[in-house]
Amino acid sequence: MSGTDEHLKAGTSKAWNWHPDLPVGVTPLFAWPPKPVATLKWFAGRWLPVTEFTVYALMAWATWAWLVPPLEQMQTLEWGWVLQLWARNLVALIVFAQGLHLWLYGWKRQGDDFKYDRRGLAKNARNFLWNDQYWDNVTYALLSGVTIWTFYDAIVWMGYANGWAPMITVQSNPIWFFALFLLFPLIQSFHFYWLHRALHVPWIYKRVHSVHHRSVSVAPWSGFSMHPIEHIGYMSLLLIFLVVPAHPIHFIFLGYWQVLATATTHAGFENLVLGDKAHLKVGAFHHQLHHRYFECNYGNAEIPWDNWFGSFHDGSPEATERVRETKKRMHANMSREGKNK
Repeated sequence: MSGTDEHLKAGTSKAWNWHPDLPVGVTPLFAWPPKPVATLKWFAGRWLPVTEFTVYALMAWATWAWLVPPLEQMQTLEWGWVLQLWARNLVALIVFAQGLHLWLYGWKRQGDDFKYDRRGLAKNARNFLWNDQYWDNVTYALLSGVTIWTFYDAIVWMGYANGWAPMITVQSNPIWFFALFLLFPLIQSFHFYWLHRALHVPWIYKRVHSVHHRSVSVAPWSGFSMHPIEHIGYMSLLLIFLVVPAHPIHFIFLGYWQVLATATTHAGFENLVLGDKAHLKVGAFHHQLHHRYFECNYGNAEIPWDNWFGSFHDGSPEATERVRETKKRMHANMSREGKNK
């Protein structure tokens, strides 16, 4: 832990309505000396017995089985099958994001149990479209986000249909088929971290990424609420399937992870409470810290990029002070540069 050996148990604190055990953990995969048992537990926790990732995998299989137009139909670009993809993506995001929003914020079925931030969604705030965070987030996510997601979908599906994208089957490459699911966290983390660092370059942040960061107290629709240029960069990860041998199930899975997981990681709650106890972890306190303090935790917990490059916030007061000092230096440098122009 940064600057202290103190460990805090999950609960309420002065800064948070609720927080998980602190310090925040990251993957032990790159720990030295190696921690094979902890690493196996880390991956098992991502997949077993039923987690968010297994849900996406099952959804990807069902989508491939029943909701994908015939490949021969997608050899040429036509409005019919593209609109079918767009409608499928639209419904999937609405079901996930609005379902979580209603449970947590509309119906308040679990009150503030496991809610990170004491604040709610912003209303009568001029920095949002229609002065309302909810409608601002929904508009960007659906109009820009789903459209650009579908654009990349169409490119890759045409690649599979025309033989541009290398396709495997579970029968032809069983080891690679299953190994690829385990590699996705590393691939996605690499892409997200470096894209995110670029988005925090002041000139780009002001014109592009600030749209996403207007949501300081995040909610399910906040995750995929981005400027169209950010959507283009964020969803570009799907283009790896034009060069990486994979099954279409992998492609569908990664699309769901890129989009639907934004609703859970930005839910603002650690757990969904169904009945008398928390049944499903949905939140990501690691990223919640980024939305509150901005210049930290640019990546996610799958690869410790922030640990390696000095931008990790582990939830401690010492880390908060360090990030605040970093922001002061950045703002001072920006002010000096502005005066010199």
